[in-house]
Amino acid sequence: MDVELKIIEFLQANISPGWITFFQFVTMFGSYLGFFITFIILFIKKRNLSYALAIAFVVSSIINHFLKLIIAKDRPFVNNEQIKNYGNEDGYSMPSGHSLCAGIFATYLFYFILQTYKKISYRICGGIFLSLFAILIAFSRMVLGVHYLSDVLLGLILGILFAIISILLYNLTIKSFKRKLK
Repeated sequence: MDVELKIIEFLQANISPGWITFFQFVTMFGSYLGFFITFIILFIKKRNLSYALAIAFVVSSIINHFLKLIIAKDRPFVNNEQIKNYGNEDGYSMPSGHSLCAGIFATYLFYFILQTYKKISYRICGGIFLSLFAILIAFSRMVLGVHYLSDVLLGLILGILFAIISILLYNLTIKSFKRKLK
């Protein structure tokens, strides 16, 4: 944890107030704003997939809450008074809920791109953009002093896993439903 605290100290010591504001804005996409945008995109284009996203978001949020209580890891600013709480957070830190959500949103949108676009360049560019955006959200949580590197990495991994599992369940449900219609 010492190295993780040093990373956050370094990030906060070398950042301007303008960048803090930028990261406070970016971090909002790992929460309800990101869910709302992703849900609307999917609802307009692929309604059933938007419902699967909503279920994944709710279930993962509940599981994340209980994981935080079980792990009970203090936030970085609790363990080091040099680290500022620019994210105005409280409670426990592991796993990062914003990073978890960023992983879910990026995975769902990438799946949507794979289902919608056949051009490999669209798929590659979409995958790169969504990956970088999820990483940026996770990075913002460290800059804001509310999460350790291990928190955001676990959050991203769990988000991607929740999304993959829920997309697989979605596909099984759709296939089963189509078989019953025949």
